[in-house]
Amino acid sequence: MTLYSGALEAESSPADRCAVPSVGLPVWGRERPGVCAVRGNASGTAQFYLWDLTTGAFRQLTDAAHGVELGLVDPRGRRLWWYRDDDGSEQGHWVRSPLRGGPAVPALPGMPGGSPEGLALGRSSLAVSAVGEPDGGYGLYVMRPGAAAVTPLRLSRSPLYVGGISDDESLVLYVHAERGDPQRTALRVVGLDGASVGELCDWPASGIEVLPFGHPFEPGGHRVLATHERRGVRAPLLWDPRTGEVREIATSLPGEVRAQFYPDGRALLLHHRHHGRSELLRHSLADGRTTALPTPPGTVHEVAARPDGGHWYTFSSAATAPVLYDGTGSELLSVPRAFRPASPVREILTDGAGGPVPAYVSTPTGQGERQRDGAPHPAVFLLHGGPHAADGDAYLPAAAAWNDAGYTVVRVNYRGSGDNGRSWRLAQRAAVGHTELADVAAVRARLVADRLVDPGRCVLAGGSWGGYLVLLGLGTQPGLWACGVAENPVGDYIAAYEEELEGLRWVDRAMFGGSPAEVPATYAASSPLTHAGAVRAPLLVLAGEHDPRCPPRQVENYVAALRGRGADVEVRYRAMGHRTAHTGLGAESITTQITFVHSRVGTRPHTEAGT
Repeated sequence: MTLYSGALEAESSPADRCAVPSVGLPVWGRERPGVCAVRGNASGTAQFYLWDLTTGAFRQLTDAAHGVELGLVDPRGRRLWWYRDDDGSEQGHWVRSPLRGGPAVPALPGMPGGSPEGLALGRSSLAVSAVGEPDGGYGLYVMRPGAAAVTPLRLSRSPLYVGGISDDESLVLYVHAERGDPQRTALRVVGLDGASVGELCDWPASGIEVLPFGHPFEPGGHRVLATHERRGVRAPLLWDPRTGEVREIATSLPGEVRAQFYPDGRALLLHHRHHGRSELLRHSLADGRTTALPTPPGTVHEVAARPDGGHWYTFSSAATAPVLYDGTGSELLSVPRAFRPASPVREILTDGAGGPVPAYVSTPTGQGERQRDGAPHPAVFLLHGGPHAADGDAYLPAAAAWNDAGYTVVRVNYRGSGDNGRSWRLAQRAAVGHTELADVAAVRARLVADRLVDPGRCVLAGGSWGGYLVLLGLGTQPGLWACGVAENPVGDYIAAYEEELEGLRWVDRAMFGGSPAEVPATYAASSPLTHAGAVRAPLLVLAGEHDPRCPPRQVENYVAALRGRGADVEVRYRAMGHRTAHTGLGAESITTQITFVHSRVGTRPHTEAGT
């Protein structure tokens, strides 16, 4: 079955990598799993489509100008609930569209607009949602069956996001960070009157979490399936909020494990990630046996257990674009395959100040590790965002495009990255920004010594937190980088703090040990603006006019500082938020980046005396 009609021509330019058709993991109602809503970019923006498994038919459900990122189907399979954000600012409202057809209507009348912080839907049309409100607070709201508007759930403290509601609709789970650190959260279960039933907290040693927009309650019961870090890596546990009983799920797996219930409640579907790759397993709750499920080498992005006892998952590798599989390995939704395989990656571990630093290296398509004349390639160090995201053996359109353009691509899981354990994820707090860049520099030195990259043509590129690191790296490591590309970055950290979303201020206070008013020297030391006078490399900056995470004013401050001293800097502002669901904007962005770097760095071999 295919969501995309007509034949696609094979990619003819790097930009085409960003326009490859894609599909997400479908969502369905637990009582009507034969009708799904699936997110795809067939229209040029990411929209939801109705998918009838019986007939194989598709019909577009949403048509939002900036695309749609979040959507759920109610348990009875009647409506798609999706978050409408009209300008990319991440400030909007939940609406719902009937699957049988009809206009979208407000789903939670009376709830203030803001950022979506979780949604849980009950069988009786009960809905519980959290929202990050414009005044900086967080509210939890209940929409009861037949009511004309939401009512706020009266809580003693503020939630961070909604985790779920029990099947009997008597309990609500929410995640909070009352101790001040949203990266080490705790769980609280309350009744519909807001009265506390139980709390699970491992602060300050580590955090407890559940995935937002999931279903963490035991089918038909009240136990909660959560993730802990008591042994340094994420692992599942079962918690009964009424009795306080906790049962850790022992799997003996070395990496990070997340879990979800199978619909019968007798087993868990495990998603294990280690050394940049994923595997899926089934864990029996009765006898504790863990059985590996067939999983190809690469990355499972999303997975969900199906009512028939199987599972569906989206998967990619560095060489292959994302596809949707069932548990037998059969492809469920075909994407047209006029698609050139991209370059595979290999993991390289480099000794760093905090331990081995994982990096994933891919070379220009079809050229091997060195150019035909034996010289090393120019290299783009493509830094991920977060900082708690993580790279691995997964398809990244920008990486494939840079490889096509003749550059080796290096993706570094610096300290602060996820999927490498709690200590690694929190280690960047010792010197925010500088810690991550020390790891990047260590990987660069290793690859230069091994003659895998050209030391005179190393480019620093990234988006969001990766873009922040680009700006900071050009100022604090000016001798290492020949060029920089920063997309939606932070350039003036103090100005960014003043305008960014409250949830990000919360993270900043945890990372830096306070607000800019409380620890101004700490923020200044990690702000790219402080080090702008040392920047020597040409720089391209791409910024969103409606970006609530990295607001444009602080970008303007940084660019003005460079221009004031005659630096080679170009800036492009785009009518978007922090992210875009437009394939055209993604293609335009990578074309602009490659053109800029070609003009400053080129692809001719560089000779550096004494190297």
